[in-house]
Amino acid sequence: MHYRAIVIYNQFIIHIMKHLFTGIILLLFALPANASQEQVGKIDSLLLLYHEQNNFYGSVLIAKQGEILYSRGFGYASIEHGVPNSEDTKYRIASNSKQFTAMLVLQKVAEGKMDLDANIREYIPAYPAPQGDVIKIHHLLSHTSGMPHYAGIPDFFSLYGRKQFEHKEFVALFSGLELLSEPGTQYSYSSFGYYLLGYILELVSGMSYPDLLEKRILAPLGMEDTGVEDHRSILKNSAFGYNMILDGFERAEFRDLSTALATGDMYSTPLDMLKWDAALRNFDLLEEEMQDLLFRPNLDGYGYGWTMGYMEMGENDSVYYQQHTGGTNGFTTIGTRLPGDGYYILVFCNTRPAEIREVEGNIIRILYGHEPEFRLSLPVVAGRILKEEGIKALMEFVSGQASDPGYDLRPGDIRTTGNNLTYLGMHEEAIALFRHATSLFPEEAGIKVLLGDAYLAAGKREKAIRSYARALLLDPGQESAIERLREL
Repeated sequence: MHYRAIVIYNQFIIHIMKHLFTGIILLLFALPANASQEQVGKIDSLLLLYHEQNNFYGSVLIAKQGEILYSRGFGYASIEHGVPNSEDTKYRIASNSKQFTAMLVLQKVAEGKMDLDANIREYIPAYPAPQGDVIKIHHLLSHTSGMPHYAGIPDFFSLYGRKQFEHKEFVALFSGLELLSEPGTQYSYSSFGYYLLGYILELVSGMSYPDLLEKRILAPLGMEDTGVEDHRSILKNSAFGYNMILDGFERAEFRDLSTALATGDMYSTPLDMLKWDAALRNFDLLEEEMQDLLFRPNLDGYGYGWTMGYMEMGENDSVYYQQHTGGTNGFTTIGTRLPGDGYYILVFCNTRPAEIREVEGNIIRILYGHEPEFRLSLPVVAGRILKEEGIKALMEFVSGQASDPGYDLRPGDIRTTGNNLTYLGMHEEAIALFRHATSLFPEEAGIKVLLGDAYLAAGKREKAIRSYARALLLDPGQESAIERLREL
């Protein structure tokens, strides 16, 4: 399809979304009396648009006070075997696992077996000082410990992502890392912090984390399709994870989830997660006063395993949310509660990257009477244009979108697209795109760094050096450019 035809096609689809949906959709969804059929039709049309135009693969479930308003799968759980995604598909939920860990910790606090104000060394006496003496359980739960995320260990995933660790061994790997800030003073997201919580839970309970999770949460709620993933076990009806590269897919790289204890090692289905939401609404697992700590904002709006805030939908309209996202090899997820109206929205994808925030945000816009704001995915469109028309047509498309105030072309769109081209060995195409982007975004030093990377991949060392140098002229503190020049 010609790139101009793509734009026309999408304008046509969006026009259709503003009108009544077809009778087929009426047959697909049995709606509660308080649900708007027109809203559900718009949501379905929107998600089909994401699926067809932006390669959206995954499952979406929307409920209100536990009643399902919408549930549908898109694309394939297994591209190789043509197995479709559905509401019963098991996805890795990545950092959405943290809310379950936070619940387990608060259960132990309620029982007097853990203390939010206790420091790490009260549970792990051998934990290094000074970190072990100044970091409290509260700090770990709220990401205010000052501990780094995975980037605190250079090349973490290439060095350790495939290795199987004993939990004590992995804690030793990060326990001595220098803190980014004094505990309690800054928000700094850290999966190492939640890993440590999982390890402490094992020490306090005398049980493995998976067994504790099963006993205290999953079994009581009947969440039979949720658990901690072990790559050695056969997990029926589970999705494979894929990387999205331009308009195509490849299998995601393996990761041993022993490096994700209590922070991102769980799987679940959209239907099973409804039971979790019901338990939170009904205080089935914890008394209300204690459970409220999950949703009490600390620094940067993060509670314990949840982020809180307001989503703006216009000059005079916003909605309060409780939310968490997750991302791991081949999977991206988002779960959002809108407590004011009892909505629960799940977007689980077996691709990475995936437009989970855009999809979820547009669903909320429709639910609250606003029009969605769909954007074409530049990497996907670029792949289609390059295949059918070549690099010149892609440059024309990018220029057209850059001059269209309704599209909002972003530097991130260029970065992702160009990096995909470089990864695929399409070095000249990547160079052409990044060179074009330097005129569209002349103040973006990062694009000049990526242009240098593309030159280097193409064997053009001198041009790469010049591009890195130009990046430093714009931003003398551009660490990526400094590192590249040191290596050269």
